[in-house]
Amino acid sequence: MNGLFTGFRAVLVIFCLLLLPSIAFASDNVPHTEMYDHQLQQYSFSQPAALQSTELSEGWIAEQHVRGQDNRSLLFIVLAGLAVLTTGMMAGIVFAYANSVMPGLRKSDDRTFVLAIRHLTSSVANPLFLIISNGALIAQIGFVVVAVLAQQVDQVVLGSIALIFYIATLLITFLGNLPLNKAIISAELPASDTKWNELRVRFESSWTRLNNLRTITCMFSVSALIIALLII
Repeated sequence: MNGLFTGFRAVLVIFCLLLLPSIAFASDNVPHTEMYDHQLQQYSFSQPAALQSTELSEGWIAEQHVRGQDNRSLLFIVLAGLAVLTTGMMAGIVFAYANSVMPGLRKSDDRTFVLAIRHLTSSVANPLFLIISNGALIAQIGFVVVAVLAQQVDQVVLGSIALIFYIATLLITFLGNLPLNKAIISAELPASDTKWNELRVRFESSWTRLNNLRTITCMFSVSALIIALLII
């Protein structure tokens, strides 16, 4: 399942990087024939042909520029909104573990703790979690790409900060939490109370510390995205 997560995320990121530039430029390359015909009707045929052509060309270019800016602004809002939503959901997931799940399990006995963790960590790797975690990454990358193309310095800076913190969240998860999950899931069920305690000790403190850290990085990521959305 970990390999599926990593491979699917890589494919989606590559697809996003290839697709978004063409979306950003599409609005500048689509002809608007109805608008052009309407402008033609506003000009008197008594004007010199060269003057009419020049004025129409300048007006059409100006209108295209305005439309392109409007489309980019809309794309900013959509991508920022999606990024805030999905990243916020990820922050909520890890915060729930930090705020309630792990403190609650801390009061349980060793056997109950180990069995509960095995069930929780094995069930979280599901398609919905995959969509949310990958969706946050794609939306953030897309927002930064569009901000760079539109030369929006504030959005580039804030989007990059959010992306860095979210990538840090993913690295903590894949390099720290997931190996611990795999170890406790694949371990043989102990036959004595001492073994249950050893299995718990190897997992609990390290996993909790890593989860608290990724909760902070994910919250910083959401905060940067919210600020970027507010100043658009």
